[in-house]
Amino acid sequence: MRITSAVVQREALAGLQRNLRPIQELQEQIATGERVRKPSDDPVAIGSIIESTGKLGAIDQYRRNLDTAASRLALEDSVLNDLTNAMGRARELATQQGSGTANAQTRAIAQAEVDELIGFARNLGNTQLAGHFIFGGDYADTLPFPPGGPSTVTPPQGEQQIEIGENQRLSTTHSGQEAFLDTGVFDALDELSTALGANDQDGVLTALQSLDNAFDAVQEVIGETGARMNSVDMASENLDALEVNLETFRSSLKDADIETAVTELVSRQTTFEAAMLANARILNLSLNDYLR
Repeated sequence: MRITSAVVQREALAGLQRNLRPIQELQEQIATGERVRKPSDDPVAIGSIIESTGKLGAIDQYRRNLDTAASRLALEDSVLNDLTNAMGRARELATQQGSGTANAQTRAIAQAEVDELIGFARNLGNTQLAGHFIFGGDYADTLPFPPGGPSTVTPPQGEQQIEIGENQRLSTTHSGQEAFLDTGVFDALDELSTALGANDQDGVLTALQSLDNAFDAVQEVIGETGARMNSVDMASENLDALEVNLETFRSSLKDADIETAVTELVSRQTTFEAAMLANARILNLSLNDYLR
């Protein structure tokens, strides 16, 4: 079999190209810090890398959801504390006007203030955040407490929930039904206003008991809100820990060991340079050199 110089040259160049490819790959690893950049780099690891990247993206969304939940809950807590203050003032008025020293005139003046408190409480129930009524329940785009009372078609009922993890959801705020109607806030205030307007001392004292019951019920709602705020904080901490674990796992699969890569690169470059020198000597041999 006759081997021409062209064949020798072609085989030599092919060998150099094969040796050059891993050198280039090592250079890319060192430059980018990544061992796996495409499926062919490590078909086994790439699936886990893609899965981890997807989960990290989901964590970003969960964290945005938690930020939304925290904002809603903080606003609800503030609103319910304002409602507590209003209820406290109504109780003061009921205590004063339920005494034997009160009269029709003082009760009429107190009624005017109670009516203002009713309007104030209604405005609290209609609090908005980012264009949505936080106590609107399933109908967050509809005014929960219009002047004529809640709509029977779009009542302020239902929970506003967000996703905070895989198959994990959290109720962010209470509905108007839970915070204002079930607690008896409006009923107690209306009862007090009516008794004051009628100069009914016994009615005022009865309304005072209703106010006490409503006040206690609102405190329970505030306690639930605080518990939900704690749940948001815990969920956020869990996401932080999960994110660190996922990033560490993905890094172990994807990132290059720079020290090892540099060592291997130097070794391969040395071998490659030696091969180039050897091939150069072979390819520079003349026909007379072969015939000696």
